[in-house]
Amino acid sequence: MGEIMKKVLFWDFDGTIIYPNESFLDALDRTVREFGVEIEREKIRQFLHTACTWYIPEVSYPNEIGERWWESLFGKFMSFFRECGIPESNWTQMNGYFKGCILDFGGYHLYKDAKEVLGKCREMGYENFMISNNFPELADIVKALGLGNYFKDYIVSSEIGYEKPRSEIFQQALKKAGFPEVSYMIGDNPIADIQGGRDAGMRTILVHAAVGSEADWICEKLIDIPALLQ
Repeated sequence: MGEIMKKVLFWDFDGTIIYPNESFLDALDRTVREFGVEIEREKIRQFLHTACTWYIPEVSYPNEIGERWWESLFGKFMSFFRECGIPESNWTQMNGYFKGCILDFGGYHLYKDAKEVLGKCREMGYENFMISNNFPELADIVKALGLGNYFKDYIVSSEIGYEKPRSEIFQQALKKAGFPEVSYMIGDNPIADIQGGRDAGMRTILVHAAVGSEADWICEKLIDIPALLQ
């Protein structure tokens, strides 16, 4: 009897498994308001595009992972707070409040077909892994959303110091999955997910889209994926 071929699906999180959100923007906006400060939302957005590592994937940071990732981010926050005239006595509390908002799993909402599709794919012999540009505690959020049993492991950018579409994070994912004979990258971002996956030699599926990608397949709904894998 021949060996069973190893088949793996690598799933993105935000915009793929959960509805798209602006969790960091919403959390920082909420934080400054909670402490009695009014800052234009667009100014906060522009700041986050310089502070959050996933907006600058060309920069690697293998020495600032895990808790150090948060420390680095909060250092940037404090510079922003200073620029906005917020009293230094509030900075530590504000950082803690912000992190609490991010780690509240109630702010993340699954696509209604996510669990069903993950289960079907597993029944078809695929192992599910998550690969995401995100904060270190992402696995805790996924488990709190009831998906812990569906995923074998997680590859999170802030735990390794590289963001999608960098080859380093995809190679780490393939290594963690045991270099499967068949691998798919499933995500909603044409660059981070699809380009990154293709460059790593994966088949690619762009989800929640109709056109406009170099993906091997495009699906408007997650529920369409199992049929592609047969």
